This record gives sequence, C-alpha cells and structure tokens, in this order.
Amino acid sequence: MIQELTKLFSKTASHIIAGVIKGGGIVGGVKVSGANGVLLENDPLSNRVQKEIMDKAGVKGFISTDELPQYGINADDKKKIMSACGATNKDVVVLVADQKDKTLAALKIIETMLAGKTKKATPKSKKKAVKKAKKAATKRKPAKPKKAKKPTAKKKAKKKK
Repeated sequence: MIQELTKLFSKTASHIIAGVIKGGGIVGGVKVSGANGVLLENDPLSNRVQKEIMDKAGVKGFISTDELPQYGINADDKKKIMSACGATNKDVVVLVADQKDKTLAALKIIETMLAGKTKKATPKSKKKAVKKAKKAATKRKPAKPKKAKKPTAKKKAKKKK
C-alpha cells in the first residue's frame, strides 16, 4: 500500500529529500512484504525497476530501507518509516521523492514489479546455515558410554552361594 511520508521528513538531514520537499514535492513509500534484501541482492531486478520508473514516471530513482542508514537518513528515521508503513524486518519499504504525480506513478510501478518477489535462500546463505548447524553440533557434548558397574560386596557374596 502506498503511503505519503513527507511529514516524517520535515527535519531531514537528507539533502536530496529536503530539496524535493522545498520544491513542492512529496515523499512516498510502498511496503513490499517479505522482500527485505531483494533489491540489494538482485541487481538485474533493481536495475529494471530503476529503468521503468525513469522511463514511465520520469523519476530519477528510489531508496529502499535495505540501504539505510544512508543518504542523510539515519537508523531512527528508518524505524519511523518502517513503522508508518506497517513493515517488519522481513519487509522492505521503497521510497520515492518527486512531484506528487511522478512519485505516485513510480510507486505503483515499483509495487507491481516487486509483487511476489520475496527473499529466497541463496547458496551463500544456505552455506552459512549448514556451517552454523555443524558448529552447533560440534558444541554438543557426546553421550558418555556407560561403564559396567562393578559388583558390590553384597552381590559378590550372593554369587558365591
């Protein structure tokens, strides 16, 4: 769902966003469920999204919460953005700052292009998971074999009878 987030950036340190707001533009965001890291890990997808919003909406770019803190947007700002959009740490919020019509058009394109794009385990993350499991297994203490009990004096006496 597309959200207008301009109020969150009223005192931003981001020169990019501050300039857009001073020029009468807005900041909008769209939450993409389960897509945390997708744009960072999938350059071809990120490049396609970038090209589409440039060609069809006339917007120069976007910022995803995966990239933050950066561009004058700090970690606290990121938390506010995520909260305002109802996003969790499994989601990503993609931001666009431009004139209202361009921003909304770009966010609709982004929403459509990223729909259903969730983060899938990459070979690298699978290797990490396997390595972590092996490490955990080596930390476990192996079961000690039970020693045969030595007969006590009473049992020895019974055996002699």
